[in-house]
Amino acid sequence: MNCLKWPYHPLFDKYHVDLVLQAHSHNYQGSFPISYNDNEPSNPIINSRNEEEYSDPRGSIFVVADTGGADLHNFTGQEPYIVTQSQRFGFLKLEIIQNGTTLVGTFYENRKSNW
Repeated sequence: MNCLKWPYHPLFDKYHVDLVLQAHSHNYQGSFPISYNDNEPSNPIINSRNEEEYSDPRGSIFVVADTGGADLHNFTGQEPYIVTQSQRFGFLKLEIIQNGTTLVGTFYENRKSNW
């Protein structure tokens, strides 16, 4: 999840980017809200460890949502700033509600049916 993130992460912090969507890893991963760590870029600062909801958190949430088409990639571990990982086919639905003040993300897994 960090191949392109680190060069751009200081810019995301500077311009208060809330959500960074990425792909190409052929899996699903989501981070806590994190800020760039000048002293140790590969160890970002975790601003909240809430796993369900954030109310205007400091930092950006990074999501890899590449779970369709190609074979899924295996994980070699889980970084401490990652809140969720999944190797299931599916899609991420993002909704902006309440006059643009709330973003709701829901991952829907594609399940094999018997029909």
